[in-house]
Amino acid sequence: MHQNFEVKKAAAYPLGVSFCEEGMRVAAVCGEASYERGDEFGLILYDRKHREGVRIPFPEGSGTGAVRAMLLAGYQDRECSYLFYSGERVWQDPFCRKLANPYRYGARRKSLPRCMAQDDAYDWEGDETLRYPYEDVILYALHVRGFTKHRTSGVAHRGTYPGLTEKIPYLRELGITSILLMPAYEFDEIMDEEPAVAAAGQTAGQLQAGAAEPAEEKRGCRLNYWGYQKGLYYVPKSGYADGRDAVTEFKDMVREMHKNGIEVLMQFYFPPEITQTEMLDILKFWVMEYHIDGFHVMGVDLPIDMFTKEPLLCETKILTSQHHEPDPGSYMARTRRLGWMSDGFLYDMRKALKGDDNMVNQLLSHMRRARPETGIVNYIAKWDGLRLADMVAYDRKHNEANGEDNRDGTDYNCSWNCGVEGRSRRRSIQELRLRQMKNALSLVFLSQGTPLLYSGDEFGNTQEGNNNPYCQDNAVAWIKWNHTEIGKELLDYTKLLIRLRKEHPILHGRTPLKGMDYLSCGYPDISYHGREAWRPDVSPASRSVGIMLCGRYGEIDGREDDTFFYIGINLHWNAYYFGLPQLPRGRRWELCASSDPHGAAEAEAAGGAEEQAEAQQEIYVAPRTVVIYMARDCAAAETAEHDIPEPEKPQKRRTVRRSGKGA
Repeated sequence: MHQNFEVKKAAAYPLGVSFCEEGMRVAAVCGEASYERGDEFGLILYDRKHREGVRIPFPEGSGTGAVRAMLLAGYQDRECSYLFYSGERVWQDPFCRKLANPYRYGARRKSLPRCMAQDDAYDWEGDETLRYPYEDVILYALHVRGFTKHRTSGVAHRGTYPGLTEKIPYLRELGITSILLMPAYEFDEIMDEEPAVAAAGQTAGQLQAGAAEPAEEKRGCRLNYWGYQKGLYYVPKSGYADGRDAVTEFKDMVREMHKNGIEVLMQFYFPPEITQTEMLDILKFWVMEYHIDGFHVMGVDLPIDMFTKEPLLCETKILTSQHHEPDPGSYMARTRRLGWMSDGFLYDMRKALKGDDNMVNQLLSHMRRARPETGIVNYIAKWDGLRLADMVAYDRKHNEANGEDNRDGTDYNCSWNCGVEGRSRRRSIQELRLRQMKNALSLVFLSQGTPLLYSGDEFGNTQEGNNNPYCQDNAVAWIKWNHTEIGKELLDYTKLLIRLRKEHPILHGRTPLKGMDYLSCGYPDISYHGREAWRPDVSPASRSVGIMLCGRYGEIDGREDDTFFYIGINLHWNAYYFGLPQLPRGRRWELCASSDPHGAAEAEAAGGAEEQAEAQQEIYVAPRTVVIYMARDCAAAETAEHDIPEPEKPQKRRTVRRSGKGA
């Protein structure tokens, strides 16, 4: 065998394969069993001269502990690829930075994808992370493949990083500031009982790159669509690439997102066998190499304290689902990097939406909740659990298509089907579900924490009641972009909520609202109201409450006070009258938005309600409806009505009967 390099000893850290002036440096961890048995351990090298793969053992005395290292002095073929071996066992380098023989997503692979060394040649064009504070973030969670894979997505490169980039105009129009990617690091999505590639007993000749076999042609082949598993944490997922270079495509996507003012955050799932030091190294790598703005870290025994004390991550968002928030005086709390992902908001708000008893106090607590020390991320639907459209259409999960007899997925959904399980052609049911979805989005975007919206929920995308589509790489889990009339109306309402939130600081403050007049301006920052102004009903039977936010506690650009808002929340199945608090002289309440476009017709049918609202005394709110009023200058209200879009009016007036909770 001809060799154009000399094998020498090298430092045992850092792990992985990289090039330097002297040649190619290799450092790897030998498995415990092989280490104890003393099996030969080395590198299988593939390049233009050695296409069959050449085994190069680590020299004697070449490492520390279970780590072995060597330098291939004089070797500079940066297009080479490699695998590691120990005895008959062959595996990929967990620290590799790129795969040599990428594959089509879902394809059954006859050979292990080989690893490649890091290539630093990429022009970031001066790109930097964006560093938005939590209170200014509109977070949008998505699956890279599922976001654009459906034929209705309207992109040229469906299900890929370039396909996601093509959707940037849509994200900007929606008002998104930050996207959160479900696992986009390299993982094996094949979940067959018989793995495509055996972990042992393969020779170098058997590991040549072979043609991939489409998974859909293999009956019974199931996919891990979500990707919450151990993987090659330093490599972007090749299956989400449009071409053969996932590294460049991923960097292109991040760079274009940043050019358009959109942060990129990533989810990482770490099983117990991943050490805390390795977790930290992985996050630092993605910040430095891929300019990632933040992470949602998932798993057990996560070293949150270690993450927050790392200088390289001092401006990086760290989202966590761990149940215990830090003490306000702790170092973790003071860093302002942490964001807490709690399901408490989701479950409490769903209970309130469907009309459960004793939920008004919990609703008010979540809506005013903010912490100056950390971020608080609010959501009412996310990747696991029922979609927004499904939580108003199903009382129970429908996961039969997963092949586990509907045993998988949580049974605790706190959903309500509005009277009919699944799809319904009844107009009254469709209108009620639309109103409930608008109510849910209102609670998310009018609360003080950071709102998280799962992709497709803004126009009512459905998973047909499946609350755990982890193995559904098909139209069940993909986003369907063929909007219905209901979907278009919901999308317009979502855009309005996001625009209001971004334009008005009182709707997204950094510090908690206190319910006190600490500016001595005559109004507290937040106040609660009921049938009479300043007298809320928070009894167990109450399902209605009014909230006033005083704009004097939220400055716009640090120069002028924000406006007053009144949010009337009626989650009861009967209509409700709210007493309006009096505004400062020269101002009047003006309706900005309503989750029920037919509310005006019902108010007229109720008799006298419009006159009361005109006199600024009280307002009528239809059953299961949220209304948003803004304070306007009396003179400006007559000349600038076009500044705030009018709530959609029905083409013809009609009153929809609504009786009990199951109507």
